[in-house]
Amino acid sequence: MFINSIDKIVTTYFAGVCSEPFNYRGKAYIPKQIRVSPLIFRGFTCPPKCGGCCPRFSLEYLPSEMRPSENDHQEYGVLINGRTIFMTHDAQDDHDSHFCRNLDQSTGRCGIHGLHPFHCDFELIRFRHSDDQVQIMQALFSRGWNFKRIDGERGSLCEMIPLDPAWQKDLIRRMKRLKQWAEHFRIETHMDSIIGWCETGPHDEPLIIPASDG
Repeated sequence: MFINSIDKIVTTYFAGVCSEPFNYRGKAYIPKQIRVSPLIFRGFTCPPKCGGCCPRFSLEYLPSEMRPSENDHQEYGVLINGRTIFMTHDAQDDHDSHFCRNLDQSTGRCGIHGLHPFHCDFELIRFRHSDDQVQIMQALFSRGWNFKRIDGERGSLCEMIPLDPAWQKDLIRRMKRLKQWAEHFRIETHMDSIIGWCETGPHDEPLIIPASDG
């Protein structure tokens, strides 16, 4: 299994928070109404002996971000709005294991946690797109029951847990990282409004941002 992470980052995350249209791979992404659920303030567990969410995929970083090793990383360009934006990544195209090279397959633990790429850092924040709206929340994987674990069995072991201050702080950190990424790609977004709402939470009612704003 191999996943090109930059496609998900652009078409799921950037497309979910953009305030102005942008073009990627011949498709125009138009701002939608954004509904940020209070469920985004939940936390989650990451039990050992799982590794279900760690298949082999490209590990993406901004040029300014710290990376676990320079040796495995290559610079490449991403074309958005007719501009080439440069990134670095470990494409993981030098092996064919089902799992990421950084997963300890004896423990199910990440060997680069703390320096993990954007794609990993943004789980379990879910962006659920419909034709005219995107819902943002924190939730388990919709197909987690089918994830392959390090023991060969199926089914991710993570569970949702209630909010605590540490989780809220980390949520805000991840949202700021999304803002930094969008700015690097010169995508206009609603991230200031979303970050401000997260900083003043938790909330009982969702944040609604109309598609016409911005």
